[in-house]
Amino acid sequence: MQTIPHTFMDDIASPPSSSWWLIAGIVCLLTGCPTSSEWDRQWEHMHATLSRGELQKAKELLHRLLPSVREKGPTDERYALVIFQLGEVSRLEGQESQAEAYYWEALPLFAQSVGPEYLRMADPLAALASVYHHKGQPEVAVPLLKRTLAIREKSWGLSDPQLLPTLQTYHALLVTAGHQEEAMDITGRIERILKQSP
Repeated sequence: MQTIPHTFMDDIASPPSSSWWLIAGIVCLLTGCPTSSEWDRQWEHMHATLSRGELQKAKELLHRLLPSVREKGPTDERYALVIFQLGEVSRLEGQESQAEAYYWEALPLFAQSVGPEYLRMADPLAALASVYHHKGQPEVAVPLLKRTLAIREKSWGLSDPQLLPTLQTYHALLVTAGHQEEAMDITGRIERILKQSP
């Protein structure tokens, strides 16, 4: 069994998989997204497999789900979720180029299914920022993470402690890219949020 290492992506503050799946389910109920007990069962099975570190099996399960969600088209959020999750599995396998391709594919699918300002849009953006950070391309990573931050701020507010990991990562990228003045502004925000936190 393969253990999943702690990576840069763990610091980006995406909600835990069980939380975002619950959120996705609620969105589907509110928006009339078609639900399927078979889909739910397979998705939960895939996440359980992934949590055990069985990456190859999780990938196979995702590929089995892909034809049915692709058939429903880009307005079904489940299509975006499957593509994004394939990116996450590829990243965990160390296949960064494949992960990058999946993340780019997931972005417009999320935009078409839930809208460009929806919180889930932040996940592929943050994932792409991580990819370019690891490639040593901070100038590409910075605007991606800046957009991630804007989406999360819109959902959570400007001083929510949930923003701290994203702000800290954004600060590190700004420093690496030589944007010292903006990095200092982010340091101030981090300090204010930390002071407000209980």
